[in-house]
Amino acid sequence: MEVRNMTSLETIVKARSKLMKGNVGMASMLLHLDLIETEKSKCDTMATDGKNIYFYPEFVMGCTEEELQGVLVHEALHVVYEHPLRRGNRHPKVWNIACDYVINAYLYWDLHLQLPMGGLLDHKYKGMTAEKVYQILVNDEDAMQEAINQIQEQKPNGEDDEQEQDAQSQGGSEESDEEQDGEISETSQGNISEDETGESEQGSTGSDWDNIPSAIGEVWDATNEEGKPMNDAEMQELKGEIQRAVSLADKLEIAMGSGSSGMRNRIEELKEVQVDWKDLLLDFLQSCVANDYSWARPNKRHAWRGINLPSKARSPQGGELAIAIDTSGSVSQYELNMFATEIQAMAEDCGLDKIRVCYCDETVIKNSQGEWWDIYELDQGDDLKLQVRGGGGTEFDPPFNLFNEFSDDVDEVQAFIYFTDGWGIVDPDVEPDVPVFWCVTEKSSYSEELAFGEVVYVDTADFY
Repeated sequence: MEVRNMTSLETIVKARSKLMKGNVGMASMLLHLDLIETEKSKCDTMATDGKNIYFYPEFVMGCTEEELQGVLVHEALHVVYEHPLRRGNRHPKVWNIACDYVINAYLYWDLHLQLPMGGLLDHKYKGMTAEKVYQILVNDEDAMQEAINQIQEQKPNGEDDEQEQDAQSQGGSEESDEEQDGEISETSQGNISEDETGESEQGSTGSDWDNIPSAIGEVWDATNEEGKPMNDAEMQELKGEIQRAVSLADKLEIAMGSGSSGMRNRIEELKEVQVDWKDLLLDFLQSCVANDYSWARPNKRHAWRGINLPSKARSPQGGELAIAIDTSGSVSQYELNMFATEIQAMAEDCGLDKIRVCYCDETVIKNSQGEWWDIYELDQGDDLKLQVRGGGGTEFDPPFNLFNEFSDDVDEVQAFIYFTDGWGIVDPDVEPDVPVFWCVTEKSSYSEELAFGEVVYVDTADFY
């Protein structure tokens, strides 16, 4: 009888089936994701967009069954944590790394599963959210380089050698007088110089992060049926589908006697890890402001691979931050003072030179000079002062209507922050053309269903 070798798809299905013995919940999650073969040029391992798992056949066939199970659960966890929906304006490569650190720590130390060589693993990130790890990576050159080293030194199937050959073919193998004792001088590393105006030739987007290699198991942004980025409604629909799949997996796990708490409790415990709202807000502002990057000290160890890591520098172009204060809630003057201190520090750190503030309950409340906005010139030494003003009902739309109506007056605004207790709704049609960040002081069903923007819970008890 002729023995037929299994295809890569059949190999995945077999590995997925065996997960039912010890990880029923994860196996159930995987059944909700379609398996789609992809080319190496798109993904050389596996990837997920929240609806599908994409796999490169040669990678699949090069894994042991235990490693393949680990990668499959890795992708399932990306979906459970809604990583394809949470990236926002963050750099996709760095976001991938952050998500991997969070997932792999749980996968390895809690689920005791294996990963192929190239899987990112560091115990110090265990229990963190992807947003928190992302902040660490973009602000700590050593942490970023450590991640890159892990990927490059552990690439499977000789891919490190392939990258080295590619780098050498581009001139990386040529030695020069600038190389001494195995190290390359800054000038031979593609160090970005500044012209007479002091502007970097590289630009200000940190685009060289695109050269960061991919680790094992990628997370892609969710797209609609047309392959375009999802709008808010589509993202909410996919989020609902994911949550229903998690609920079903949880019920199945409990029914099978796989644990007293069920998968939902274990997952929710990780998703509810307390994230410092200040970290998330700073991350948001940094992603909104076109910060310059300093390339004065590129890392020497892997410069020959064509990867130089940028250091953030203060944005020279300035810009404004708009803030709306919901005065209908019970926020005290002291809490507003503390919030103002944090916001001003972040704005200055991001290079913003002006903050404009409006106050609203059912309408936008004019100040004593009859103006809609209180203006604070940070570059002139103004201190941001927030006040308890008004106190009627809640309407979220008026500040956005004001912003949109007088768009020419606010064309320097790069981000919009809304400080509120969260009890209210907002019309999707009033969404401004700048990113919106909701700082919500009370958890409620309302704040979880805001039509646009990012939402973070601000525990005002931290102010005391």
